[in-house]
Amino acid sequence: MARVRVGIIGCGKFAQAQHLPNCARAANVELYCCSSRSESGRKAAEEYGASKITSDYRELLRDPSVDLVILSVPHQLHQFFIQETIQAGKHLLCEKPMTMTLAEAYQVIKSVRKKGVKLCVDYNRRFSPAMVDLKEAFFKNRRQPSGPPRVYVQEKDRRRWPEEDQAVIVIRINDESLTYGGVHIDWQEGGGQIIGEGCHWLDLMPWLIEEQPVELVASGSTRLNYIINLKFSSGSLGCLIFSANGTFEYPKELIEIQDHGKIFRSECFVENQYFGCGQREIKKFPLQTDYYPEIGKEGGLSGYLKKIDAMGREFQETGQFRYVFPDKGHFQLLTAFADAIISNQPSPVDEIAGMRATYLSLRAMDSIRLDKPLPINIEDWDMYIHQ
Repeated sequence: MARVRVGIIGCGKFAQAQHLPNCARAANVELYCCSSRSESGRKAAEEYGASKITSDYRELLRDPSVDLVILSVPHQLHQFFIQETIQAGKHLLCEKPMTMTLAEAYQVIKSVRKKGVKLCVDYNRRFSPAMVDLKEAFFKNRRQPSGPPRVYVQEKDRRRWPEEDQAVIVIRINDESLTYGGVHIDWQEGGGQIIGEGCHWLDLMPWLIEEQPVELVASGSTRLNYIINLKFSSGSLGCLIFSANGTFEYPKELIEIQDHGKIFRSECFVENQYFGCGQREIKKFPLQTDYYPEIGKEGGLSGYLKKIDAMGREFQETGQFRYVFPDKGHFQLLTAFADAIISNQPSPVDEIAGMRATYLSLRAMDSIRLDKPLPINIEDWDMYIHQ
């Protein structure tokens, strides 16, 4: 198999922004069949060159030419379409969260293993060029710390405290609730912003520092604004701060790790900044989608802010909204999963990873509702499933 033939179920806004264009340009993927109940979705599929277009997802699943199904459907429909796709014997890439409950996650894992298909959850940030570089720089410093700080040292000869070998990670999300549709915070359909969005960063934190969380405490609202603190097996700490009261006039995501005298930060996947131990490094990363190439040519955070301003001006003047996408790794995850299917290798973000992000999200919601810290139980984190 040289290329993976893809069928997409659900061709709404997100599929039109990511899945359709990514499939159309990936060298190891063929955009073969699309299923959409909306006229706009079928039109978009046609524009991106799908060979077959249908309004009946069952027709797509029955087609023996389809190797991989991409599910881009509302959260509450994930379990139904995942099971339908698995039973049809297709590999699948599904949007986050994989499932809304642990019971559903159990059924997915069991079905995937019984049927022998591969499943990948679209936790794309692991594949963002900025995140890959940040993790590499962080682990390089962990393996061989760069040296003492150059600015100020008060006690030169004291013993090293155990806490100084722990990492601290902070993820700050600036979001704007006016951009939400009601489905995002509907208790059953969207589940709120922890299960719907927080799962992204609850997946990212353990991946970045490669440790198992052992305790979680959260505060705020399961629907909108919240803070989630994680304690990891080594004592390392993670903090996710999510606010829906911010503005899209500033970039959404800030990821920062402090470790062994250095700071590793990423400004919304467009600029990484590494400071400490007499070293300073700035790395800039190109956007995935740029409708304003003549504006902000310097790139990085400064250039991105200028493009955001241009995006806002265009919307005010014309009513047209063209989002400038940072490279959050969607395309790279798709091609990595296609390669895994072609070479019969494990999925890059498998059903266990999907289950764990759902578990941490649900644990955070329980912590808020119960107003207390909760353990991350090993029997849940390493869910055992008898075949």
